[in-house]
Amino acid sequence: MTQALNLANFANNLNTAGATSNSGLQNSSVTVTAGTGMSGGGAVALGSSVTLTNAGVTSVAAGTGISVSASTGGITITNSQPFTALSSQLAKAWVQFNGVTTATINGSFNVSSVTRVSTGVYTINYTTAMPNATYSANFSISQQFGTANLLGLINTGAGNVEVAPTTTSMTVCCITSAGGYGDIKYCCLTVFSS
Repeated sequence: MTQALNLANFANNLNTAGATSNSGLQNSSVTVTAGTGMSGGGAVALGSSVTLTNAGVTSVAAGTGISVSASTGGITITNSQPFTALSSQLAKAWVQFNGVTTATINGSFNVSSVTRVSTGVYTINYTTAMPNATYSANFSISQQFGTANLLGLINTGAGNVEVAPTTTSMTVCCITSAGGYGDIKYCCLTVFSS
């Protein structure tokens, strides 16, 4: 009997389009409850909307070297360690530069500048210092048209004088087969350190 009465009530509230208004329904609203870390919600009439807002993430687990700020509902993860557990296997600095006339950096990581000391001699300056001066570096240069047997050397300055690496820079040079120095268009340095 109750079911027949509800159906009759529903049928009496149909409009010409075959729809019924909210008042013709047994429940004309729903309640939305905000869950953990959310605010808002409440009763909302059918056909209306309700807003739920992130009220702040209540728990985020941080790992070693990772700090988390969640006071505003946003998550910020900051790596407080400059290098990961694979640090001895990753390049600590690299640069590709044009050494002709002036030293122009084409691309780099952890290199603040390249200074042309003299023809074919350059000092690479690091943005963040190496942990010590016993790092390993690889220096390569392009073969320029018309110049035979070029050689790129690390820790060598003008006059083939040894220039010890420091934690903040390294000197490299480009030597020709005739023993002179040459400015090279494509010079690349990669540095590895513990």
